Amino acid sequence: MQGLMKRIVFVALLSTLLTGCFGSNRPMFPLESGVRALEPGRYAMFEIYGPGAKPSEFMDVRQRGNIYEFVNEKGAVNPVTFHPIARGRHVAQVNVAEKGTDKKGYGYAIFEINGREVSVYIAECGKQDQAMLKAARVDIRDKYECYIDNVADPAAFFANLKHNDKPARMVRQ
Repeated sequence: MQGLMKRIVFVALLSTLLTGCFGSNRPMFPLESGVRALEPGRYAMFEIYGPGAKPSEFMDVRQRGNIYEFVNEKGAVNPVTFHPIARGRHVAQVNVAEKGTDKKGYGYAIFEINGREVSVYIAECGKQDQAMLKAARVDIRDKYECYIDNVADPAAFFANLKHNDKPARMVRQ
């Protein structure tokens, strides 16, 4: 899970918030069901709010069909697909496979897109109702490792999770 979490952090840029995230060994949403949700372009990434907030990094977002490529300033690329859930939000399914290794997997974040500004929420597995997670057949390895490979309806699952109150932001330049 540590490699998975590091790769998700790269994409969502939430290193301080991304402990206890959800992941899977296989895509929980079919890649072909990804939708156009985000305008391609250059995004400033903000981990904090406020009048003096400065971007922590910049990211180029490209789109090829229904797959987005998030490219950091060093040129590293992560494929992402967006899948609609309740309240106009989307689950970002991030391919966190590491090229040249046998490590593979997917990480998830919830995106709320409002024009040029995007709020990125992380649902922490340790802060969820544990009985609900067990009923959904989540593989709870510890409070920081939850895999959703056995969840029957991932869209409904993500729509009903509690998430952090202070999302990270992406702002299109």
